[in-house]
Amino acid sequence: MNKIKILSPAKINLDLIVLNKRNDNYHNISSLMQPISLYDEIEIKVSDSKNVLNLQFPNEIADFEENLITKAALKFIDYFSISSHLNISVKKRIPVGAGMGGGSSNAASTLIALSKLFSIDNFDALKGIAIELGSDVPFFLYSRTARVGGRGEIVEPYNINEKIKYLLIFPNIISETKLIYSLLDENYDLLKKDIINPYLKKLAFINGKDFILENTFTPLLIEQNQKYLDIFKILENLDFDAYSISGTGSTIFCVLDSKKNYLESIKYLESNEDFSTMVAESFEGWHFSFD
Repeated sequence: MNKIKILSPAKINLDLIVLNKRNDNYHNISSLMQPISLYDEIEIKVSDSKNVLNLQFPNEIADFEENLITKAALKFIDYFSISSHLNISVKKRIPVGAGMGGGSSNAASTLIALSKLFSIDNFDALKGIAIELGSDVPFFLYSRTARVGGRGEIVEPYNINEKIKYLLIFPNIISETKLIYSLLDENYDLLKKDIINPYLKKLAFINGKDFILENTFTPLLIEQNQKYLDIFKILENLDFDAYSISGTGSTIFCVLDSKKNYLESIKYLESNEDFSTMVAESFEGWHFSFD
């Protein structure tokens, strides 16, 4: 086998609670995270190039050295003493700075694909590499819904016995995770502002019971950009009951009730030029093709 393709899914945070700041300057969190059917495509080929690694990736996303795919591949090559040279190409669909974990998913997908390509079965080693790459990367290795804790290294699979459909709203805001966390450390008082209290916690019916959609960052993100609040008000007027922000922004997601017809509401949202939308659903398991 000389080539493998893998789908690299986005995620949403059904909830995200920041518990505290740690001595190492990371934060302890609790978050129920779920992969969804919005994904990038990664292709890895064994190459006869003189370079150990060639990466074809949209230039505006990240340069070669800083790209998490590069870092993941080089760490894998070093750890497992891989002598083959590689070409990696990526088709990007997951928006950048959208709180959907695109870069982290790409890193995890690269590790999984390389394991398949070279017939290596060592998940514990992959987890060790993953936590070095970023806090969300360990979650993506599992490719299933999970409760994530610590700084992201604690991943506990979580069973949801139904397909969940989502409306995703992309408000054309690039949100930088490190910046948002630093602003949170400085602005915990924003959690108390009355103007945003109605939007802090929404209920979704998941697994046969009410589930609270909650994100610690919602007050701060609204304070940073009025557009979030404007979209929330539109959703309220259109009778969307269950919505929140994924990660540190900027994607807003709505959990769609299977008993409701949202066709006209979604058409209305699609006509708004201030943001874009798509419908997605929960997405679990790795999806490969081989040559």
